[in-house]
Amino acid sequence: MPIEKIKNSLRDENLQNSSLTTIINEVDPFEIARRLNEFSTDDKIRIFHFLDNESKRQALLYETDIDSRLEIQDTLDRDYLANLLDEMAEDEATDLIQELPSHTQEDILSKMEAQDAEVIKDLIQYGEETAGGLMTPEFNKIKWNQPAAEIFTKIKQESGSYIHPYFYVVDDQNKLLGFFKLRDLLNAQSSAIAKEFIRPETPKIAINDPCEKVANVMGQEHLSILPVVDENNVIQGVVTFDDVIRVMEDIASEDIYTMVGTAKVDPFAKKTGSKIIARAPWLFITFVGGIISAWILGLFEGTLSEDAAIILFIPFVIGLAGNIGIQGATIIVRGLATGDIQEDNIAHIVKNEILVGVLNGAIFGIICGTLISLTAEILLSTDPLLGLVVGTGIILAVSVASLVGSLTPIIFINLDIDPAISTGPVITVANDILGLAIYLVTAKFILAVF
Repeated sequence: MPIEKIKNSLRDENLQNSSLTTIINEVDPFEIARRLNEFSTDDKIRIFHFLDNESKRQALLYETDIDSRLEIQDTLDRDYLANLLDEMAEDEATDLIQELPSHTQEDILSKMEAQDAEVIKDLIQYGEETAGGLMTPEFNKIKWNQPAAEIFTKIKQESGSYIHPYFYVVDDQNKLLGFFKLRDLLNAQSSAIAKEFIRPETPKIAINDPCEKVANVMGQEHLSILPVVDENNVIQGVVTFDDVIRVMEDIASEDIYTMVGTAKVDPFAKKTGSKIIARAPWLFITFVGGIISAWILGLFEGTLSEDAAIILFIPFVIGLAGNIGIQGATIIVRGLATGDIQEDNIAHIVKNEILVGVLNGAIFGIICGTLISLTAEILLSTDPLLGLVVGTGIILAVSVASLVGSLTPIIFINLDIDPAISTGPVITVANDILGLAIYLVTAKFILAVF
């Protein structure tokens, strides 16, 4: 394995630097970047400097995890780092600069070329997960009145400047009129002006649109590039498919880590102490939930002493309720993330999820209640009334859990809180507490009445 070979070479004190340079540069920098978190800080820095050209170093910095990137950047001379970022695409350089402290950002920008620095300053003002934060200001811009022959000649003369397969036609105020592909240009009359052979129905995105919307539009329109416009329809740049994929992967990872109650950044790139600190708050929530559950059990000590068999089914009731609640929350969170849930269908989907949960609760409640009633005397030596307690408890606990699980993501998103949290430890603990309380209240009521 190439990475293992690098690890062994770094440990070999007798290996000359020239040999180490050869070994490291034989490996794709993207592969090194992907696994750089496996190395110590000193080795990360050595690997970076052993790379034999700036493009490899740029690729390593951009593609690796944030912890490794910051560890390397902290050791670099500011002038060198500014020069390295200067040679990168503006949108990629912006991504790296945004991760730095504000005072470091200002210092780096002051050392960069003035034109590049101004572009990056404009991009930094937009959120990292918006179209503005993802876009590159470099795109193929064509004036509306340029003849096809002139455009074609210019493309041949300046082929290196035309980096994307789409050409965006603008008016005198740089407002987007439409776009064309090279095929459209080849089919046009040489005297035709750009406005005459554009595709006026141009999919576009607003500068503050979230990246989820960008990804959805790209998927729906089958386009790898989308123009980004401001409120006046003036084109500001373009977003490419690879940038969207990169950010969507990061968001998906963050959501998964949030769902399981761990760090929102790559946990494989964090040190043990950092992992403990990142996970402790979520575990503390579980700890508090356990104390509350113990307190609830204490409140119903009298009920439990009347029929100790009630205790046997506590894990079953709260486990079933918790799972159904998480199912509902996960479906809603995914729908919000993919855009399948919109304002016009949100009420219908939530109602449907709640109904599914209630019906599942009714089915399992009736089945379990019946089985327990039939076998209570034989297997548990207790009153068949236990079946009514468990069955009713399941129906009520599952119904409430379904309601909480389906509504919580909606409430969170309206409060500008990441809805992924609603599928994590917070909602799990909440459903456990509610399920336990409902089950025991149901038991106390039924035993008192019957």
